[in-house]
Amino acid sequence: MFRLFILCAILCIVACAGNKSGVDPDKTNDVMVSFIKDAQAGFWREAMENVAPEERAEMMDGSQVMQEYKDAINRIRLSTVRNMDLSLDRKGRLVGLKDALDQSNELYKSSDEKVVIDPSKLEDLAALRQKQEEEAAKKALTEPVKEEKPTWLDAYYGNTKSGGGGRVVKQKEEEEEED
Repeated sequence: MFRLFILCAILCIVACAGNKSGVDPDKTNDVMVSFIKDAQAGFWREAMENVAPEERAEMMDGSQVMQEYKDAINRIRLSTVRNMDLSLDRKGRLVGLKDALDQSNELYKSSDEKVVIDPSKLEDLAALRQKQEEEAAKKALTEPVKEEKPTWLDAYYGNTKSGGGGRVVKQKEEEEEED
């Protein structure tokens, strides 16, 4: 009997340990939104209370949040918070935030590194664009303007731009013939 009692107690402990409080997506979303609002408003102490202690220690330098994480948090939009792969620990604090912010920083750095503009090439492009515009203007002056001929669709639907009278004219003609 005593063994059965201990077995049940062990099973209960294991079942409770396997149960995550981060299963509730609404609660996770509420904590994430609260964290982002506090951080973007500059209340870093209150915001960091929503983060698991292990991650909080890695994100802070002494008593201050590292600048790279501040920048990443300020770039995040509330609409994208729901797409982050975050969960809550037993005390209702965010787990996985540091990885999401590191990933955001990497994407931002890689997009920043790709943009390198050579000023001499910009001047060449501007000169080329101006030359093309001048050639197009000369060509427009020398070539006569071509008139558009109405198509059967224009005539049917009454497109007056190309001279069609269309269906309305045909109906009036039919009414006059009947009289």
